[in-house]
Amino acid sequence: MFGASSHTKLPHTLRFVVFLLRIVIGLTFFYLGFTSLFNPQLGLILQGRSVSGLYLWLASLTSPAWLHQVAPWAFLILGACLVIGLFTRLTAALGVALVLVGYVPSLSYTITNLVQFINDELIVVICLLVLIAAKAGGYLGLDAVLHIGFRKKEK
Repeated sequence: MFGASSHTKLPHTLRFVVFLLRIVIGLTFFYLGFTSLFNPQLGLILQGRSVSGLYLWLASLTSPAWLHQVAPWAFLILGACLVIGLFTRLTAALGVALVLVGYVPSLSYTITNLVQFINDELIVVICLLVLIAAKAGGYLGLDAVLHIGFRKKEK
């Protein structure tokens, strides 16, 4: 029921690695949203750690007021969907957009700052693109259950 669906051609070991990637990115997003909403002091502590740019962005949003209220909830919901494997491709695409909203404005396009292009946020975007390409929700996720349910209704 929660196993691998037949529509993916990835070997089992690679599907397991993609599953772990989905869980780790999902937990990171969930934790980011949760700490931003319910424990702002912890968010300040985590600014110096991995994915620090996202924590800094959430702590100092100078964008419209609605974005400051929506971003933590979006990270929380997207993280939960990634962990359970629900609408994984859509969730990962929305995650790419959300990370890029915080990443692109922080770039300065000078030759001396080329090192800034490779950072944690870019790695998260690439990982989310891998989840999209690998159909990550089809392996140990609710997407596999929904896919089976839709396939039975079509027959």
